Amino acid sequence: MAGDDQPNAPPQGLTLPTSVSGRPVQAAWSTPLQPADSPASSSKRPTISDAVASIKTEDFTTVASTPCSRNGFMTGIVTGAAAGGLKLVLRANWAGAANWAVGMFVAGAAASYEFCQYNRRVEKRNMKRAVEVHAENQRMQAKRIAEQKQLARKLEEDRKAAERRWYKFW
Repeated sequence: MAGDDQPNAPPQGLTLPTSVSGRPVQAAWSTPLQPADSPASSSKRPTISDAVASIKTEDFTTVASTPCSRNGFMTGIVTGAAAGGLKLVLRANWAGAANWAVGMFVAGAAASYEFCQYNRRVEKRNMKRAVEVHAENQRMQAKRIAEQKQLARKLEEDRKAAERRWYKFW
């Protein structure tokens, strides 16, 4: 039959948008990615040693300048010291108190960091909304001013037309 060479071919006269690979989008979505198409075409899976090897010394020197990290570390230090000290006072041994201190440091720092990031996302969303509202208000104000100018121009034209003589000699 005619048209059996492509089972998902579009009807005659219609063209499908093409993807980056040059194939129609529908065809690109319906076929799974081949290993050669994937950006990371290595055959081995990443390991923990690969992750550790990717950490650079510059990462440690710039960690305090990342947003929310300083606040997270300070909260973690306070939380860890308080939990470790409390555990030590409540008749735990030094090793147990140290474990609690480290665990609470990690938990407190992570919780504080995530809460700060959440607040940043909310603030960013609210600022974006404020910019949209401000732009809408500016647009409405510009429209109102344009309408007022048009009305003033029309009133001026009507006034000038009323001042002209209604009769003409020739």
